[in-house]
Parts: sequence; structure tokens; C-alpha cells
Amino acid sequence: MALADANEPEEAARTASRMLDLSADLTSDRTTQRARVVLARLKPYTDAPQVRELLTRYPMSA
Repeated sequence: MALADANEPEEAARTASRMLDLSADLTSDRTTQRARVVLARLKPYTDAPQVRELLTRYPMSA
């Protein structure tokens, strides 16, 4: 995830949140796997409130 790589965890969390919200009703294994990758990539940034909130909202995907 480019935003996380660019040390922009807050913006990365906002973007990931939108992606996860939009894909919540999909039953795609590929989408689920991508969500896991994105959330795992954000785990090192739990000091950012936006990241903590996102990981709390989507714990099963992380």
C-alpha cells in the first residue's frame, strides 16, 4: 500500500476504510485476501488513531 510506504498511515487508514466499507457486502476470496494484506500492512502504525480505529472495526480481516 503506497500510502503506508510513504509514511502516511492516517491517509492509508482512510483509504483502506473506504475500500473495506465498499467491499463489505462482497463474498470474494480475492477481496478478503487483499483486505488482510492491507490491514496487516497497517499494523505497524497502531500509534495513529485512524489506524487503531480501522483495525478495531475490521479485526477478523487483520
